[in-house]
Amino acid sequence: MKKNKKLHKISSFRTISMLFLVIWGLLLAGTSAHANYFHDFYNGVEKFSDLPGEVNQLKESYQETLDELDQAKQNAKAFEEQNVQLVEQNRQLAETVNQLKEVNELKDAKTRKFKIMLITVILLVIGYFVLIRVLRFAMRHSNRRTRL
Repeated sequence: MKKNKKLHKISSFRTISMLFLVIWGLLLAGTSAHANYFHDFYNGVEKFSDLPGEVNQLKESYQETLDELDQAKQNAKAFEEQNVQLVEQNRQLAETVNQLKEVNELKDAKTRKFKIMLITVILLVIGYFVLIRVLRFAMRHSNRRTRL
């Protein structure tokens, strides 16, 4: 029994010391937990009171983004219209360039024909004079033979 009493004293001492440590820990932790609780509560209320301002700021940002999107859509539409106009203008310019090329080719062809005609006329005139000289020479030469 003595042993049992001794074990009981040791275990009750352990229990009391453990209880003391737990209470002492709760007291130290309880004050900081209590202070943190109010601090956290205050921070939560403060953040909650800031929410309408943040919501308004988000709404303004959303509206600005929508305005920028509308502006970008208008710019895109204007660029599309300008692109259509430029494509039409490009087509007209290409058509004009083709017409000018055709006119230039016709002009070159006429110039070539004229040069060929001029050279032919000059050669015919020169040929005529040369032929006349050759005929005269041949006639004179044949007349001289017949006279001798």
